[in-house]
Formats: sequence, structure tokens, C-alpha cells
Amino acid sequence: MTALFSADQFAMARATATQPPAAIGHNRRAGHVFDLHPMLHVAVFGSFFVYLGIMWAAFADPGLAIPFVIFMIFLAAFFVVPALWARIAAPVGQVESWEDFRQQGISTASGWLSANDATVQVLTMPAMLILWGLAVAIIRATA
Repeated sequence: MTALFSADQFAMARATATQPPAAIGHNRRAGHVFDLHPMLHVAVFGSFFVYLGIMWAAFADPGLAIPFVIFMIFLAAFFVVPALWARIAAPVGQVESWEDFRQQGISTASGWLSANDATVQVLTMPAMLILWGLAVAIIRATA
């Protein structure tokens, strides 16, 4: 393998591999606290509430009202607290629009991703959770 590549090429590859992803990409936007567009966080947040709604519809019982209220409070805390952190540590620079995010994509530890790829990666698990909830609700309705 060393016969195919020069020492300079190995040095350049090693230097590039050790750089943080933001240094490699062409990112002109303000750094977000969690690096994803806020609308993706809203979509994940909403999908978890949809799941809880499906579970409530399937297993509605007065005895489960308090546990579901507790679920909703904890779920809201898991998303509202990081949103507050993001407001406290406001990004320096231009805050991107959804269109900017779709055009620029995002730099990740494994390389540059288009916005569509990042959206699919982020929303796959919540989508599977909703489908699982629907399957459980269907089984409950037919049992």
C-alpha cells in the first residue's frame, strides 16, 4: 500500500482525519448548541407526543391519567430544558433558515450529510416508535 501512496499523501490524510468535522465542511451558519436545525428537534418532540397520544387512545383508563400526565411532564422537560440551553447559549453568526439547512446539509463525525440524509437519520427512530405504537393499538383494538 505504501508503494501506491507517497508519505505526503499519508500525512495529508492523517491531518484531515484528525480535524473536527466543522473544520472540514463549508459551514457559514451559526453553530447550534445541538448542531441540528431546530425544526428537527420540534419534529422529534412532536412524534413522542403523538406516540403518547396513540398509547392513551389505545389504553384509555381513568387509572392511567396520572401516569400519562407524568409521562408528558417528563417528555416536555427532556425537550424544553435543552431548548432553554440553546437560547442561553445563543449562536454567534447567522441563524439559518430551513431552506439554508436544506441547501447546506450538516457536518457530522462520519462526514458531510445532506439535509435529507440527516432528517432521515434523526426521524427514523421516532417514526418506528409511532408505527410500533400503532401496531400495539391495533392489537389492543382487535383483542
